[in-house]
Amino acid sequence: MAVASQTIEQRFNWRPLLLTCLAISVGQLSIGLVFPSLPWIAQDFSISIDQTQLLISVYLLGFGPSQFIYGPVSDSIGRRKVLLFALILAFTGLTVLVTFSSSFTGLVIGRFIQGMGTGCCAVLARASTRDSYSGEQLPVALAYVTMVASFSPIFAPFIGGFINHAYGWLAIFIILMCYVSFVWLMLYFYFEETMKERKPLPKIRESLIKYKELLSSAYFISFGTIGWLNFTLVTVCISLMPFLMQVQIGMTSDEYAMWALIPAVGFLLGSFSVSLLRSKIGLRNIFLISPAIQLLSAVWFMLIPLNPLLLMLGQFLMIFGNGIAFPCAQAQLMLPYKDNAGMVAALAGGGQMIFAAVFSFILLKLGVHEIWQLGLVTGCFAVIITMNILRGFRSVVAA
Repeated sequence: MAVASQTIEQRFNWRPLLLTCLAISVGQLSIGLVFPSLPWIAQDFSISIDQTQLLISVYLLGFGPSQFIYGPVSDSIGRRKVLLFALILAFTGLTVLVTFSSSFTGLVIGRFIQGMGTGCCAVLARASTRDSYSGEQLPVALAYVTMVASFSPIFAPFIGGFINHAYGWLAIFIILMCYVSFVWLMLYFYFEETMKERKPLPKIRESLIKYKELLSSAYFISFGTIGWLNFTLVTVCISLMPFLMQVQIGMTSDEYAMWALIPAVGFLLGSFSVSLLRSKIGLRNIFLISPAIQLLSAVWFMLIPLNPLLLMLGQFLMIFGNGIAFPCAQAQLMLPYKDNAGMVAALAGGGQMIFAAVFSFILLKLGVHEIWQLGLVTGCFAVIITMNILRGFRSVVAA
């Protein structure tokens, strides 16, 4: 067993995985780094929390639908060309944002273009991972990709808080410009095409039919929407926390950044728990632990007073549950779809971003500005996630 395990480890090619993780981090850091600066953007432009949330929602609305295009196109002409083109588009959006940073409208337009570009990162990272790995290596590789995709926006507020405190909110977007340039250069010189068998460029009607088939699949909907619901929870929570901690409690950006490390550790522990317990109790059982922990965090949020330690402990529990749910859902979702990896990754990732953009904006617009309200939303989502897990494992993928 030890020899076989060592052989698998030696044969594992880390290069495509590291490059795809680097690519996917672009899209996720573009979300998380911005959260700590929202109260200060609101202050500089004399606007409300709901209006600053538009910088997140419009980014996700650019990020999400663009994946429906990147997925099928990359299945036809390859991952590399599409990825390099899209990152140039993301850089263009950031250039617009920085150039017209004196106008809130300029920020919104730049964020939308940036989102349209970075939408490629999530879908092509998952699709190229599906191209590059198979067998026992595939769940391992997808788990790493999902961990980076999910952990980046949670850990990023820690970095973003310090940047905002030291240099102001505009510096965050300038640093993102530099990071996109760095990733583009790395991919240009080191990323090799992973799509070995090209397909004809699908017609719009054919693509819509395939997307409809996926949306009618109980298997896809069950495991796909788990990611959508969990990402929406993360988006609402880390949109709300800076205002609770910095505006209501009175923290500075760097103080909030330190507190933001607590939920980030929760995600790492959740992901580690999957690796530790999967072989012992099975994927289904470890999966079901996630909504149970989130339900506990929901009760916690509804009972606690406005205290920074108690707030972060509640968020720790919720993100710990996310850390379990994300890698389980993504690995299970992509497993049976080798022939349409790009399209499946596009619909899963695009749906996740659209769902999070719409619902997070609606929830905040409806007045989810208090911690007990976040607890109520978390509890509802936990119940739905439980039902989806049970239904997903009972479902069969059509041949």
